[in-house]
Amino acid sequence: MQKERLYYIDWLRVLVILSLVPFHAALTYTGLGDTYIKTPIIGLNTVPLMLINISLGSFFMTLLFFISGMAAYYSLRRRGSQAFMSERIRKVLVPFLLGFILLCPLQAYFKGLYEGFLGSLIDFYAEFFSEKIVDYLGYSHLWYLLYLFVFTLLSLPLFKKWLIKEDELKKLSSFLCKGRNIYYPVGFIIVAEMILRPFFPGPQTLITDWANNVVYFAMMVFGFVYASDTRIQERVERLKTLSGLIFLALTILYSIVFYTWLTQGTDLTVIWVLTKGIYECSAIIYVLWLGKKYLNRQSKALDYLNKASFTYYIYHFLPVSFFTYCFVLSPMNLYVKFFLVVLLSYLCIFLFYELVIKRIHGLIRSRGQ
Repeated sequence: MQKERLYYIDWLRVLVILSLVPFHAALTYTGLGDTYIKTPIIGLNTVPLMLINISLGSFFMTLLFFISGMAAYYSLRRRGSQAFMSERIRKVLVPFLLGFILLCPLQAYFKGLYEGFLGSLIDFYAEFFSEKIVDYLGYSHLWYLLYLFVFTLLSLPLFKKWLIKEDELKKLSSFLCKGRNIYYPVGFIIVAEMILRPFFPGPQTLITDWANNVVYFAMMVFGFVYASDTRIQERVERLKTLSGLIFLALTILYSIVFYTWLTQGTDLTVIWVLTKGIYECSAIIYVLWLGKKYLNRQSKALDYLNKASFTYYIYHFLPVSFFTYCFVLSPMNLYVKFFLVVLLSYLCIFLFYELVIKRIHGLIRSRGQ
């Protein structure tokens, strides 16, 4: 395990990040989450976009925290806790703070313009950092960085203990490999969702977001344990068929539930709450199997995307918000607008990475030498 890199985990992380562009572009027309610009639901036309938001939104961030737990295992073994924490500060906390101060107001400016704000961007900064900050989505998509940093602080003592006293980690992984014990972490996620989600449906405020706090933190810890033992990975893989069937069935159910919910006003929260934990666990297990089967290989594309993915994550919402603002009131077909936003956003991020970020990295490396 320590000698062979799990390339499929890199691929899954990259694909989750790349999916943020169509996911956030679709939110404008489905109302299934937080985005800067929203339009009324316009009937069956929006169902394909709902499928994007439903299938991804119910599990892909949970998967990202699971992968973060795996990454923590390999990173701590390789470099130790002090270097690991220094890297977390440099690559997680600092980008979060800078992004919140500089990037989030710029993204929210297009929401302000769409809703009638008439001032300049400079004027809007005062508007943003006021009591309206929640209406303007606060730290927006950067919430993941804040949660990841806090969860790292909370989990580091446990992770260090497990790596120092490896027998404890081996005992835990051995327990999970026996009989049907692998269902314990799955069951915990399902029960946590059922109990907490009705009372804490969001948004991501960290302090009052206990459903996400418990689920994401638990998945990060389980990702750490999962990475430590190939037997657990093989055990999870055996659940692929059942997980795939549940994943498919609940995707169809969610499509019906959310369409009815949004278009007819029928509150179907109970169905969603009772099934969300089952859905996200099944989806993660099935996606892990698909990744291991079809994506566990190195390639030039993966090397490039591994380096570029953080730029895509940090900056993707800015072009999505800008182009959505440009096209949302256009008489063009809904899907023409959606695909234009997606394609132009990818193009802008690609050019920004190639022309700006790579050159900055090059200058830093040349000065370091």
